[in-house]
Parts: sequence; structure tokens; C-alpha cells
Amino acid sequence: YDYDAVLTEAGDFTPKYEKYREVIGKYTLLPQVKFSTDIRKKDYGTLKVQEKVSLFRVLADLSAPVKNPFPMPMEKLDQSYGYILYRTSLQREQNLEKIRLWGANDRANIFVDEKPVVTLYDRQLLTEAQVKVDFESGAVMDILMENMGRVNFGPRMESQRKGIEGCVQLNGHMHYNWEMYTLPLDNLDALDFSRGYEEGTPGFYRFTFEAEETGDTFLDFAGWGKGCAFLNGFNLGRFWEIGPQKRLYIPAPLLKKGTNEIILFETDGKTVPEISLRAEPDVG
Repeated sequence: YDYDAVLTEAGDFTPKYEKYREVIGKYTLLPQVKFSTDIRKKDYGTLKVQEKVSLFRVLADLSAPVKNPFPMPMEKLDQSYGYILYRTSLQREQNLEKIRLWGANDRANIFVDEKPVVTLYDRQLLTEAQVKVDFESGAVMDILMENMGRVNFGPRMESQRKGIEGCVQLNGHMHYNWEMYTLPLDNLDALDFSRGYEEGTPGFYRFTFEAEETGDTFLDFAGWGKGCAFLNGFNLGRFWEIGPQKRLYIPAPLLKKGTNEIILFETDGKTVPEISLRAEPDVG
């Protein structure tokens, strides 16, 4: 992978590679190698959003809820990656001023009646968050948790349960009775884009483009918040506005001649009407 490697993610030579050749060439004869594949990069231009739908509208199409008094982590629900949504009814609360998630990993988007309340990430999940939300009795609270990866060394290896392993405290006391929707997002063919869309909520966005010939290209997600991208059902990876990565590499074999489909899942309600497919990787 291209963390200061001699080849880029797309397989291109780097100045570092040329320096390696220069140094090694002083001590041995370097063979001439003819490459069997002509790698071409293509610019497919700008793609406009064609369809969009909110996660809350298609939740039941993507997952069947599991009910439990306490929230359960992904691993106890036979899920290894992706997202998980915790849903509950606020029957006894009159307002929401404090919230804390115990044993939560790695990022939480919290909603009341489908309105964003707060996003907690990393060390923020270790403390109590101060919020101010008024609602009618019976309001629905949703907590969308994202699995952002697992460490494979060090003392935290035994603390890698994803989602919520402990409990949720609201205004200082534990809250019970949850529905959990596992969202590995491996069944996006079940999406029904006619079900409705609300600004500022997690959602799915569909794009298509025609390819007369296939080539390596790079998905530019400028203006989008945080989420992941799928091409023809293949998970390309995550995107996040904070960087440092600004474009996702798409190798030519993932494309097909004719119509191709890209679906973005965005969690923070930060979107623009388009994406683009460029012939160059990250710029700047």
C-alpha cells in the first residue's frame, strides 16, 4: 500500500522507486522488464445524483431488528464490519441533557425523531456528552455506530467489540429496551430509492455512468461528509472530508463496458449534488 511505498496504490512508479533502481543498479545489472498489461487511466467526468433515499426509510429492507433490554455489540449479532443502528423509545424522559455510551466503538451519530443530536468519536465516547433536546413522550432515539477498523497489536486488542457493548445512560441513568439493526451493507440490491428522503440524515445516493472502454479511475468525493462507496456492488472503501485521502482508487477490472453503478452511503448529512471520476489520484 502506498504509505511511502515505492509503488502507488494504482501501481505507478514513484521517485522513490527510481532512486532504488539507481542505488541497486550500482551493484548489479538490472534486467529489462516488459510489462504485459497496458494500464490506462480514464476521466469519466462528473456524475450527478440520480436517486437518493434516507437510511431511516429503508432500514427494514436492509436488516431485521433484534430486541434486547441492553444494547449488544456487533460480534454478538454475528456481524464483523460496517454499521449498526440502535433504536429505542423515549417513554419516560421529558428531555435529554446528558448522554453517555459505555463500551462504545468507534463513532456514534445520535438522532431523536430522526433529527441529529450529536456525533461522538474516539475519546469523546469515553465521557458524558452534554446536549439539549426537548421531545414528546414516545420519541424515537437512534444511535448509528460505525466500525472504523480494529487494532491488531498492543493492549487494546481485547477491547475491540464494535457498536455498544455496555449500556447507554440518559440523564445519568441506564436506559433499557433496544432494537438493533445490523448493517454490513452487503445487500444494497434491496434498496428502494422511492421510499423518501430527508435532508441532514444518513442516506444512500445512486449514480450511473456509461463506459465505452474501461480504465483505472479515481473517485473524487469533494463536498461529501463521511461514509463509504460501492461500485457495481463492490465496496471501494471509506471517504471522510477530513482527509488526508481525497480520492478513492478504482481499478479498471471493477468496471464493465456499458452501464456502471456507484452508490454512496453518507452518515453526516453533508452532501453535494455530484461526484467525479478523474484520471489522476489525490491532488495536493
